[in-house]
Amino acid sequence: MLAFDAFTPTPPAHPAPQHAAIRPETRFPRCALIELTPADRQRLLAHLQTLDVDDRLLRFGHAVRNDALASYVDGIDFGRDQVCGLVDEHAHILALAHLAVRDGEVDFGLSVTPACRQQGMGKLLFHHVIERALDAGASRVLCHSISPAILRMANARGFRRLRGNPTAPLVLQLLATPPAAQRCATDTGQRNDA
Repeated sequence: MLAFDAFTPTPPAHPAPQHAAIRPETRFPRCALIELTPADRQRLLAHLQTLDVDDRLLRFGHAVRNDALASYVDGIDFGRDQVCGLVDEHAHILALAHLAVRDGEVDFGLSVTPACRQQGMGKLLFHHVIERALDAGASRVLCHSISPAILRMANARGFRRLRGNPTAPLVLQLLATPPAAQRCATDTGQRNDA
């Protein structure tokens, strides 16, 4: 396994806009969790293009070609959705979360570059997704991913398939409690079942 400190990517082809970090990441001292903007579309696409055919299938739930990735990135509504990423000191996106916010629900997708997997970056972003959903006042979070890693995290957090339908997305029902109280339960690994 490649250690994170040994990962030294080449500088990005497109200079990254300057962002204020949502928060520095103590577990990944060379990274920052940032909110991405429309100016980051090229970097988003570059990150997604690091995913091979199998990774894209796991991330999106179906096969996705490069032209479809470009359409996906172009279609992100930054006014409504939330897109955040863990970036390194060269502004490369190492891990990405896209939260689509619609009608009191949050649907999300996560991806981590192959060289940075198995280090906890996906888990960090997964918990960030739950925090953001709570902050947005969402009643539930949907997960369409078929990635075994995402499915394990979703199952541990209490996501369930509606009516036991194996083809339905995983759903986490959120309680109508203040975001800070929910976040404390999430941070401590506790779960509130409705």
